[in-house]
Amino acid sequence: MEVTFKNIIENGLWGIRVSNEGITGMAFMTELLVVCLLCAAEGYLFGSLSPAVIISRRLFGRDIRESGSGNAGMTNMFRVYGKKGGLLTLLGDTLKTVLSTAVGYLIFGYVGAWLSGLFCVLGHVFPVFYGFRGGKGVLVAAVLLLLTDWPVFLTAIFIFAGVLVLSEMVSLASVMAALTMPLFLRGLYAVVYGEGSVAGIRLPIAIVIAAVVVLKHIPNIKRIRAGTENKVTMPWNKKKKKAGDPGAQAPEEPGAEGGPERNAAPRRSPGTPDPNTSIKKQKRRKK
Repeated sequence: MEVTFKNIIENGLWGIRVSNEGITGMAFMTELLVVCLLCAAEGYLFGSLSPAVIISRRLFGRDIRESGSGNAGMTNMFRVYGKKGGLLTLLGDTLKTVLSTAVGYLIFGYVGAWLSGLFCVLGHVFPVFYGFRGGKGVLVAAVLLLLTDWPVFLTAIFIFAGVLVLSEMVSLASVMAALTMPLFLRGLYAVVYGEGSVAGIRLPIAIVIAAVVVLKHIPNIKRIRAGTENKVTMPWNKKKKKAGDPGAQAPEEPGAEGGPERNAAPRRSPGTPDPNTSIKKQKRRKK
């Protein structure tokens, strides 16, 4: 077997070597175990690098896991640190997944890429370098799909976008995309090859990734059921939510039964200091 790009993608360098040298029996099984462990190890180490934690500490002086939802992921970075933090995290998570998957392809073809991708997700969620407190693995899983089975990736993105538009909840969109990923993966191979089982090791790996993503979203699922989950403002809804727009309602305090007027701060007589004003500001005003 020649060392070509196509052969590397399908079999990896080790697969080409096995074919050319005719390795069988115990030697084959031993090398197979070593190759699988190598793919898993490099994937986990790449995944354990957390751009969200690194960027938040270096650029903003605070660990992202101490702010917002406490999640070391792109969505929380966008909410806490805006576009700069979110886009840099997006770039970092994408890059580490690409590198991990590329090494997997090089070692063991499609199988190596999926193994590396699985452990990259696990490393992202449970990073050894950061006390096993990481993100939720959604972006890493999406990049893995893009690099291995892009038709399934497009389907997952379609599901994600549809649920996001309807619910305005990133968490719900992520869960639904993760749950449907194994189904569409099997369906893809059933259509292309006439049998979904041809997906081989890809299918159980996809199921494990989906399970990890859903388990990491359990707190979000509880908040969705309670009606307290955070929502994103879609671009076409921003104008409606601007203060002063016709039909816009003044926000009420959480738990307020009487609306804004009943919970408004009491009026103060002239000269009475505002308890919400800092002591330094009160002294400056007296001067």
